[in-house]
Parts: sequence; C-alpha cells; structure tokens
Amino acid sequence: MTFTPLLTDTGIDKRLTWLNEPEAWRFDRGSLYVDPPPDTDLFRAPDGSHNRDNAPFLHTTIAGDFTVVVRLGARLFGFGDAGAITVRTSETKWAKICLELSPIGDVSIVTVVTDGVSDDSNGELLVHPECYLRVTRRGDTYGMHHSVDGKTWRFSRTFTRDFGDEVMVGISAQAPFTEGCAVEFLSFDLANSAVQDFRSGE
Repeated sequence: MTFTPLLTDTGIDKRLTWLNEPEAWRFDRGSLYVDPPPDTDLFRAPDGSHNRDNAPFLHTTIAGDFTVVVRLGARLFGFGDAGAITVRTSETKWAKICLELSPIGDVSIVTVVTDGVSDDSNGELLVHPECYLRVTRRGDTYGMHHSVDGKTWRFSRTFTRDFGDEVMVGISAQAPFTEGCAVEFLSFDLANSAVQDFRSGE
C-alpha cells in the first residue's frame, strides 16, 4: 500500500481545507497543532440533548476505497476532549475514531457512527494520550483500527453505511465539556486502497 503524506516538513497539502476552522492552530516542522475551543463536538444525542457540529475538521474529499493513517498526541483535560479521524458526508451522516478522555479520566479509543443519531462505543484503554489511528474503506464498509507503534494494528470497529462514493475525510479535535484541549497531529497519510482484512488489521 502506497501512502501520500498530507502533512510534510514543508507544509499542509493544498487539498486540505477547514470546516469550523479554530482560531488557535499552527503548523510547525511537519506537525499540526490544534486547540479546539470550548463546547466543540461532533455528536447527535438520541434524545436531542447534545447536538453539536462545530468541531474543527481539516479534510479532503475522497472517492472510492481508501486508507487514512494519523499519528497524534494530546493534552486532554476533561471528559470528551479528543483528537480524531473523521469521515463525513453531511451533518447527520459521519463517523469518527477518537483518542479521547473518558468520564473517569481514562485515555481510551472511542468510535462513533452517526446516521441521524450517534451511537458511540468505548474501546481499549491506553497508558499515554498518544497513538496511531486508522480508517479504511472498501465499498460501503469501513474499518477502524488503532496502534501504539504504527506497526501492530488492533481492531476497533467495522460498520457498513451508504455515505456515498465521495466522502470528506480528515482530522478533527473537540472539547465538548471543558475550556479546551490541545491536540498535535504528527502525521496524516492517505492511500487509495483498503486494508485486506478489517478484523486482523493486516
């Protein structure tokens, strides 16, 4: 699988554009630093009590199969603070895999799939708030994985949704219940093909 880096030492790939551009972000030496403002999230609660579509999202549009790999680290201060890979087709149809702080202060892998309303799932706990995240697509089926070293991938979730042939894919950051957090995206790489086995991650 051949990857194209969208963050390089010389800058951000010109295909990337902001949705909900934050005031506080900078690019330095190949890394993108994003400080999402307070009350920012991407979520649609089933009871309508917490609907947000204002998380900073730096993305490109991709048609067909793909794999995206992101390396990130974060300073997470409260529940819901997160950095993520997000796949989006509209305000009501999207999915994300997050490095997120849990309600009791654990650093965890969280996945959310939204089709009108959001269903979310807490995954494995991490020792440190840093990891690799990956989203891969074949047809209408998506796989989500994470890794601590970028080599051994652990299965997080798979799902099937008709999000359309073209989708927005990118990196996002959120701080739904705090005064903000800080996420560093150290790499963002794209390939126009899917992982062979979504379960094993190989």
